[in-house]
Amino acid sequence: MRFLFTCIPAFGHLHAMVHYAQALKDQGHDVAFATGAAFAQAVRSAGFHHFSCGIENASSVEVLTHLPEWPSIQDRFRDAPPGTAQLHAFIEVLAPQMLSGLSAVVEKWNPHLVVRDPLEFGGYIAAERVEIPHVVVDWAIHIPTQVIAKDALCLLRRRYGLPEDANLETLDPHLVLSAMPRSWQYYGVPYAERLFRCQLPPYDNDGQFDDPLPDLIHSGRPVVYATLGTTFNQSPDTFQSIIEALGAEDVSAIVTLGHSFDPSELGAIPKNVHVANYIPQTSLLPHCDAVIFHAGFNSLHSALWHGLPMILIPMGAGDQVPN
Repeated sequence: MRFLFTCIPAFGHLHAMVHYAQALKDQGHDVAFATGAAFAQAVRSAGFHHFSCGIENASSVEVLTHLPEWPSIQDRFRDAPPGTAQLHAFIEVLAPQMLSGLSAVVEKWNPHLVVRDPLEFGGYIAAERVEIPHVVVDWAIHIPTQVIAKDALCLLRRRYGLPEDANLETLDPHLVLSAMPRSWQYYGVPYAERLFRCQLPPYDNDGQFDDPLPDLIHSGRPVVYATLGTTFNQSPDTFQSIIEALGAEDVSAIVTLGHSFDPSELGAIPKNVHVANYIPQTSLLPHCDAVIFHAGFNSLHSALWHGLPMILIPMGAGDQVPN
């Protein structure tokens, strides 16, 4: 069978899906990813075929900042709950951009199933148009799109000639996959009805630009790891505050900045702090005693997987404050 994964061109979105894709590939199925052209190497390094679709994001910084429409969408939802403007941008702008190439991919490659990330709605529309099943890979929180952006998604369906679905019963009708344990629940935000939980390890190693493990992990002191992820990481003041605080403690601190952050912005670094752009958490966290991070799903999944205490500093994505 052929399985087409669709995701936003951001490392966190891609990494959350790789283990599901690998499980299918291991069973002998054909698996491909449709995402931005800039993520072709990351997809191929993970071992999958890449179809170039959607925004051609050229870096790992926050995808929406590249959109000319983003300021006006922010203005429309300035007083709305966190994440509302972001969700509308994914539906109103990124989904049509994705569909401009994805529709042809679906028609030519003829997948039996579409697997999409929870903020990639082009895969939902493309699958509905050719009447094939579509599956969602959830993060820590199930995003209630039917509540937050119902009108925008109904308008998107009409734009592409799909039948009216006032209650959006077609959005998650088949299966929603989650790597979170059963004890992880949100009050007031129910999970999807057809939720299936998978005990899958986190993935974060695509072999691109990885820095080696530092010698500080063997210092004999407690090891504290700090990261702001690879997307909402453009915050020198936050990094400097973390580094200053850890530099004053009897710990060995490892701080990763993300692919797009310039370490020269941070100035002098204390001797007990090691700064790198990217070290896979699957390699680093077995040596750590605690984690400071931005409340993003992949880092949360990794910290829970390794049983580490956490300090969370939400940076801007809609799911980070609930986490």
